[in-house]
Amino acid sequence: MSKQKRTVYISIALVVLLVVLLSPVLASEIAVDDYVVQIRQPETVSGESERLLAYGIVVDDGNHVLTVLDYEEYTPGMLLVVSSEYGTFNASIQAIDCRTSATLLQLQDADLPVAEIGDPSVLASNGSQTVFIRGWAYSRTNRYMKCLVNAYLSDNIAPLFFSVSVPQEVNGGGWVSEPGAVVTDKDGKAIGLLGRYWSNLLTISLPAGYVYLPLAINIDSALQLLTDTSHTNGPAVCAVLTHLGSSDIVPGYPPQLPVNNIENLDAAVMGLLDGLGPPLSLDDLAQYSSGLPRVFHPEEGNMLIAAFTYPVELRDSDNNLLATAKWIGIQWDRDEGKPNRLIYGSAGYTVEGAYSIEGDISGLVQLLEPVLSELDH
Repeated sequence: MSKQKRTVYISIALVVLLVVLLSPVLASEIAVDDYVVQIRQPETVSGESERLLAYGIVVDDGNHVLTVLDYEEYTPGMLLVVSSEYGTFNASIQAIDCRTSATLLQLQDADLPVAEIGDPSVLASNGSQTVFIRGWAYSRTNRYMKCLVNAYLSDNIAPLFFSVSVPQEVNGGGWVSEPGAVVTDKDGKAIGLLGRYWSNLLTISLPAGYVYLPLAINIDSALQLLTDTSHTNGPAVCAVLTHLGSSDIVPGYPPQLPVNNIENLDAAVMGLLDGLGPPLSLDDLAQYSSGLPRVFHPEEGNMLIAAFTYPVELRDSDNNLLATAKWIGIQWDRDEGKPNRLIYGSAGYTVEGAYSIEGDISGLVQLLEPVLSELDH
């Protein structure tokens, strides 16, 4: 055999070998790209432009999407789910987990490729691991992005969440940072969804070039929305405010649990919405009728702000409907013997009214004591 022919045969063999070796990798990449979608708010009748809200992954029968939406200001109605390969579909919310803001969407007439689900429990046995956050570029393009991060499980945030962080050596690069972006293992299998960021009432200062990532939602807990809707109604975002500071996380060694996940907090909050007393003055909050500012501190006492997935009903002791509220502020320890009050609004922290709280709030205050103590110091 001539040297030239031998070279040709070797080259062909190498190409075949590379195709065989790379085929699983390429197939995995294509599969991930197929099942990752964008969640967009359609253009509104008032002229507000269509915009990206989150990413998500296709699950179940190819006609459902798991995502993470921000319910702090409003709860969207009809949504658009955009697939780079298969087009755009109308979608509506089927179920929400208020503890994490994980959301199950029902699509109309879709049959999309379904995500392959991995095993998040491997993070527990192996400590911090290298995983990937995947999604599209911000605009309506098919430019796919894959960002390397570290992930690990921690008892204080399990089983709902696990922690993700940017390796120091790659901090400052381009990132897929929208809520709902899929976290995958090295094989492209989904193990989590990137969660929502801090409350709009908080301002966080970060060093230049630093990339902050919220907690990731364990895919096993997110998938429970397919069969369990018991956590749909409740506080999706909670922030504790004093005249000294504000916080939406439970104190402790990082990673830290969001305040709305304090055990029994949801029941304590919901239990105060019935049996409210007479309306109270809002003279001290009149300037906030169009919305509380990003950095807001009560002039007196302490306050718990709670924003709900869906509007809740406020009722008096005779069960008469007083108002509906997208958010409430429970304020106590006010000056000069003023009664505890519940402030409310129908959207975006607009201050619309207040009622006296006639129920016992001592249980709620006790649940919040660790947060209050941290703010006092």
